[in-house]
Amino acid sequence: MNLPITTFLGLAASVGIGTAAPQRPFPQHVTYTPGILKPTHVSQPEMDAAVVAHYDAWKANYVKTLPNTEPLQKWIKFDKSESTVSEAMGYGMVIAAYMADHAGFDAMLHYVKAHPSRIGKNLTAWKQSLKDGSMQNVSGPDSATDGDMDIAYALILADRQWGSSGPIHYQNEALRVLTDLLTYCVNPTDSSILPGDWASQDATPHSRASDYMVDHLLAYADFDTTHAADWMKVYNRITTTVNHQFANGSGETGLMADFYVKSGSDYIPVTHKYLETPHDGDCFYNACRIPWRLPMAYILTGKKDLKDPQVKMANWISRTTDKQPRNIKAGYWVTNGPNGNTFGNYNDLAFTAPFAVNAMLGNDPQWLNRLWTSITGSDFGLTQGYYADAIRLQVLLVVSGNWWLPAR
Repeated sequence: MNLPITTFLGLAASVGIGTAAPQRPFPQHVTYTPGILKPTHVSQPEMDAAVVAHYDAWKANYVKTLPNTEPLQKWIKFDKSESTVSEAMGYGMVIAAYMADHAGFDAMLHYVKAHPSRIGKNLTAWKQSLKDGSMQNVSGPDSATDGDMDIAYALILADRQWGSSGPIHYQNEALRVLTDLLTYCVNPTDSSILPGDWASQDATPHSRASDYMVDHLLAYADFDTTHAADWMKVYNRITTTVNHQFANGSGETGLMADFYVKSGSDYIPVTHKYLETPHDGDCFYNACRIPWRLPMAYILTGKKDLKDPQVKMANWISRTTDKQPRNIKAGYWVTNGPNGNTFGNYNDLAFTAPFAVNAMLGNDPQWLNRLWTSITGSDFGLTQGYYADAIRLQVLLVVSGNWWLPAR
């Protein structure tokens, strides 16, 4: 499937009417670190077209307009109820920035700013549901760190994409979020990331693997120069935790658990349930994103701190699945069972898609090709659910060469 360049020009025009011209309109064909693999069985125009097709489906199914709002607010429908979470809003804003959807981005930002956390006022209350025509906070108006990390990263992208001389000063908005992330969501004693602004009251520090967004942290350090050293301490704490796990249990798999707890000077997987499920100490619906998140520092900048576990993971998952993406299961033991054995008995795109980014660090183009084919249609249709589809779309942006790291 090839799309002419006029299709992409039309896409840019449709999302940018009446807004500043994007500095990096889609598609952007980034030059990654030498040796990084890309699919070899499809052309660049075919990959770009796949991104557009999945973006269109994502917008049609999950981006909702909140009536009677001025300025206009848009929110991301994240489940079968009329609800959203800050994670969904962060994903949406990152996607909109990469696709140069200025109007959509601003409408999502207006929504986020209308729902501040009760603790970090520049962070976002983690969940809202539609009631009586308005979105109202539910389950506690405090934050979830992963959502705000994406929101901060998206604001940096917006500053690079459209500048900060218009009605919204994206640079200042980003700095305010970053300040509150450092204040409320980073443990000041060891620079570990806390699960939310509420967790600063926890006597025993915990950390969530889905917050290990290493490319975001590098962007923060470059953007927030006043606190660059602080952000690099967070980055280094993550590399220490990942490599400790690699040396103590995941040496053959590279797997990370959903949640970690401090033990001595290290962070180790929790056992059983800490916050969400009995599999909090295993690779489940938080750590399923690790094969996408952790390779990003090497892919974009060549930093090798986390490369070895990811290369090991690429070799392990292709071998254990007999190079068949459909054999990837939703859930792998890390600490509550034999490391690398699956406890899931079904497939889920949210687990399969991230392994395509992980495969870019490997040495098996056929495995990456099969993953691309799997997640773009052979095993999964255009709509699988908010979570899986948002992850897949961002993975496709990376694998197609369209994920650029904002730099000053």
